[in-house]
Amino acid sequence: MSKQRILTVDDNEEIRNIIKILLESEGYEVIEARDGNEALSLVDDSIDLVILDIMMPGKSGLDVCKGIRETYQMPILFLTAKGSDSDKSFGLLLGADDYLAKPFSHAELTARVKSLLRRYYVYKGKETTVADDYFTYDVFKVAKDRNEVFTVSSTGEAVPIDLSELEYQILKLLIASPGRVFPAQLIYESIWNEPYFYSSNATIMVHIRNLRTKIEEDPSAPRHLLTVWGKGYKLV
Repeated sequence: MSKQRILTVDDNEEIRNIIKILLESEGYEVIEARDGNEALSLVDDSIDLVILDIMMPGKSGLDVCKGIRETYQMPILFLTAKGSDSDKSFGLLLGADDYLAKPFSHAELTARVKSLLRRYYVYKGKETTVADDYFTYDVFKVAKDRNEVFTVSSTGEAVPIDLSELEYQILKLLIASPGRVFPAQLIYESIWNEPYFYSSNATIMVHIRNLRTKIEEDPSAPRHLLTVWGKGYKLV
């Protein structure tokens, strides 16, 4: 079995060397990039995980993350000295999967890496695919750039679902990363484009409830759009 390949992107050579030594000791193959441009030139379908520093000269990690997500769905772990919630939320909004602040321990890094890779490979058999500008996952087919949503029956028939624009935006956000938990704040700020306040949670709850009535066979016992209590929502 071939080794899982990890791309680590950091302008600090010492940090790259530490990550390389730690992860190679766990049996991973590690390739390195010194900056954002080099990282984008190295990313391809053979990469299973990207570890990405935010603060780099030239292209920032946020720019690189956005560029990767235009084509690839491998997990991205932000590794940075910046630890504020706003930085974390912005990174997740751009498509990162997790966030680890420097300084980090061997145990912290390897635990995050193993968790991300495990989830990635679990969902690869049922993962989101992008074809003809659609996200498809399980029974759902959602257009990337317009409010057009279908469920696919057991016979292969595509049945349209009539969603409001906000319901469509929520479903599109969730289906882009199935299994990932989206906090209410991240959902609200990415879709409403407004600062999140505690009262905003009620707005999200109403739209989630309405969305469930349209995509679930039994909205009172949802099978696809789940609440993760105290954390947010996810599509499974």
